[in-house]
Amino acid sequence: MTHTIFSIAEFGTLVAVAAGNRLTIKIYYDILRAVHLIRKAGERTSISNIGHRAHVPNDRLEERLGELVGLGLIDAGMSVTARGYEYCMDYKKEIEPFLRRYGLGGNG
Repeated sequence: MTHTIFSIAEFGTLVAVAAGNRLTIKIYYDILRAVHLIRKAGERTSISNIGHRAHVPNDRLEERLGELVGLGLIDAGMSVTARGYEYCMDYKKEIEPFLRRYGLGGNG
């Protein structure tokens, strides 16, 4: 039973509300999308540029970027990895509709 409670706690941490009403998993998606769009536009992937596009304050963004690197979704050069693109596809196809269905998507 303890293992089940721990798993629920881990899930709660993953979807914990951060930066307003957005869930952490949504913030990860927004950051990955911002990095992709910045790279695609040939712009510099600076903290301020990523933060502006993802609507995440710079102080919180640095922590989130570290988490994304640790998860293998962004590499050390601030590029979205293949795993990061898979995350984005799964988010749009599976997670976003689920969150929307249950009213858990926050305001974005």
